[in-house]
Amino acid sequence: MKTITVRLLAAAVALAANAAFAANEGDMAPTDTASNRLYWQGQAALKKSDWSTALKRFTELEGLLREKEPRSADAALYWEAYALVQAKRSNEAKSVLDRLRREFPQSRWSKDADALVQQATPATAKPVVADIGNEELAEVALEGLMSAPAERAMPLLKKVLKGPYSVKLKKRALFVMSQLDDSHGLDDVVEAAKGASDPELREEAVRILGVSGEDRAIERLRELYAGSKDAREKRQILDAYLVADRKDLVLAAARDEADPAVRAHAIQTLGALDASAELKQLYDVTQDLPNRRAIVEALGVAGNSSALAAIATDAKQPEEVRIAALHALGVAGDRGGATELRKLYASANTPALRDAVLQGLLVADDSEAVLALYRNARTVDEKKALLRTLTTMGDDAAIDAIESELDKADKP
Repeated sequence: MKTITVRLLAAAVALAANAAFAANEGDMAPTDTASNRLYWQGQAALKKSDWSTALKRFTELEGLLREKEPRSADAALYWEAYALVQAKRSNEAKSVLDRLRREFPQSRWSKDADALVQQATPATAKPVVADIGNEELAEVALEGLMSAPAERAMPLLKKVLKGPYSVKLKKRALFVMSQLDDSHGLDDVVEAAKGASDPELREEAVRILGVSGEDRAIERLRELYAGSKDAREKRQILDAYLVADRKDLVLAAARDEADPAVRAHAIQTLGALDASAELKQLYDVTQDLPNRRAIVEALGVAGNSSALAAIATDAKQPEEVRIAALHALGVAGDRGGATELRKLYASANTPALRDAVLQGLLVADDSEAVLALYRNARTVDEKKALLRTLTTMGDDAAIDAIESELDKADKP
C-alpha cells in the first residue's frame, strides 16, 4: 500500500468539503461591499474547514442581503446549508434548504441544493440477513477475514457485496477485499465501482482505489474516468487522484475535460495538490475567462504568491482576473500572500483593484497591514474604506484606530 502523507489527506478533506458541487464560489458574490466581505470571509472559512465560522459569516450575510440585495439572499442560504452539511448538522441543513426552495423557487442554486439534500440524507440501511446476525457481529466477522486465506475470504466478501446487507457493511467488505493478498482483489473493487446500484458504494470503491495508489488501481481509475458520463462520478475519481498524488492525471482532466463543472473541479484539485507549476502552465495556454479565474483561485490554494502577484499587476489581464488574483493572495495568506498584498496596494490604480486588495487582506486576517495603510492614507474616502475593513476584522487594531479617530473628533 502506498503511504499517504498528512498533507495529502488534509488536502483531500479540504477539497471534498470546499469543492464538492458544480457551483463556482465566486459566481454569485454580492456587489455590496460589506456583503461581499462577509461572502469571502465565509468562503475562506470553508477552505479552512472551519464550519462554525463559515456558518456565522453566511448567516450574517443573509441578514445583510435581505436588507440590501433581497433577490441575492438565496446564495447565502445555499452556503449556510453547505456549512451545516459539512458540520454533520443534517436536520438544520434540510431546514435551510427548505427555506431556499420555498422562498426562491427559480433560484440558480436549486440544482446544487438538490445535491446537498442527497448528501444530508443518510442512506437507508438494508436489513441484515439472519444467518449473519446483527451489524456489529457481522463487522467483526469481516475483520476476521483480513487474516484468512484469500481463496476462502474472497467468495464470502463477494457474497456480502451482492447480498441484502447494509451499505456500511458492504463498504467494510470492499475495504477488506482491497487488503487481501489476491491478484483479483482490486479488480473486484473496480467491479463494485462500475456495477454497484448504490452510489455511496461506488464512491467508496473509487476512494479505495485512490488510497491504494498502485499502478493497477490507478489504471482502473483512468478506465472508469474515460468511460464515465456522470459528472459526480468524475469528480469522485479526481478526488481519488488527489489522494494518490497524481498531478499528471488531474492536469490532463483540467486540459481536456468537456464538462465545465468537472474541469473546474480538476483545476481546484491541482490547487489542493500544490501543483503550482502545472497551474501556471495551464494558465499560460488558457484563454477562457472562467477557467482563468478558476486557475487563479487554485493558485491561491497552492500558495503561489509570486505568480498571483504577477497576474494582479499585469495591466494586459482583464480587471476581473486581476481582482480574482488579489482575492487569491488573501487565501495564500501566510505563504507570502499578505506580504504581496501590502506591496500591491500602492499600485492598485482603480477603486475595484484597491477594494480587492482590502478584501484579500481581510481574508488573510492581516489587520496590522490594514492599520498601517490607514495611518498613511491621504484622503477621507480612502480612510473610510480602510476603517470599514478594520472594523470588519474586529480585533485590537480596529479598536485602536476607532479610539484614535474619536479622540481627534473630541478635540476642539
